Amino acid sequence: MNSFTPQQVQRVTLSGSGFQAVTFTNYSGCYLVKNFSAGDTFVSFAESGQTQSNSIRIVTGYGQACFANARGGLSGQNKTNTIYISGSGEVEVQQVYF
Repeated sequence: MNSFTPQQVQRVTLSGSGFQAVTFTNYSGCYLVKNFSAGDTFVSFAESGQTQSNSIRIVTGYGQACFANARGGLSGQNKTNTIYISGSGEVEVQQVYF
């Protein structure tokens, strides 16, 4: 049997008070974010200065692959182990490439 790192998934309940950091052990340039809350969720890769107008918007009941960038393809893109999410309610965050 091959050894591998299993999926990296976190379910987070957002408090509705600004952007909340979601941190993983591994680094990735792509995260799948599913919005199970009753309102819009906003996703950012920036450590500060996030606003609803400069973030990725995910409406309730939907999910979206959120890319930090695609520079140099998946192996050359910038990666991070933390994304920032704003909203109120439950979201699921999964690292796609790590």
